[in-house]
Amino acid sequence: MKQRFLAPLFALFVACVLTACAGASNTSRLVEPGVQKAGRLTLQSEMEWTRASAQRFQMWTMDGELLNLLYLIPTVREGDYIFLGQRESKRRPDAPYYHRGMREDEIRDLVGDGLLRAGFVGVDATNLRPDDFGGREGLRFEVSMTTGEGLAYQAMVAAFEHEDGLALVIFIAPSEYYFPRDGEKVSRMLDTLRWEG
Repeated sequence: MKQRFLAPLFALFVACVLTACAGASNTSRLVEPGVQKAGRLTLQSEMEWTRASAQRFQMWTMDGELLNLLYLIPTVREGDYIFLGQRESKRRPDAPYYHRGMREDEIRDLVGDGLLRAGFVGVDATNLRPDDFGGREGLRFEVSMTTGEGLAYQAMVAAFEHEDGLALVIFIAPSEYYFPRDGEKVSRMLDTLRWEG
């Protein structure tokens, strides 16, 4: 009973924190297999998703945010909180804020810090490696983590810098069933990630 009650609260909490409670302006749009856009990001999807869009990000899911969430941010600008929603200031200097020219390990650590602030615990990023996104140097890595209630999750992250800032894509799903079911397909999607312009 407790887990049944906490699951919807956790989904709402993670969605609000990751998107800084910005609220999606366009929900329930179907993402069909094929080339898809999220702002100036493009990627090739093998499966159908439901998309919620706002001005600066998109959230895609197949079964609901608690079960699988693809979070696409075309541009994290200089001084932005890694998951958007607030800016660096003299009053808030210590948070996971993005700055141009950060090393791969610094970007990995920013994402990890953001996930900790989103309520995950035991965040462990592994397999940090360089990657190429249509001629743009970037990085990929995986994350394992749990909720405060002990639910195990996994994530995969892809990021690269472009003229306007940092492109960031994160896929999050439970370690049991959903991540193993969808992980390979999402990884192939991230292989096709490109910036238009």
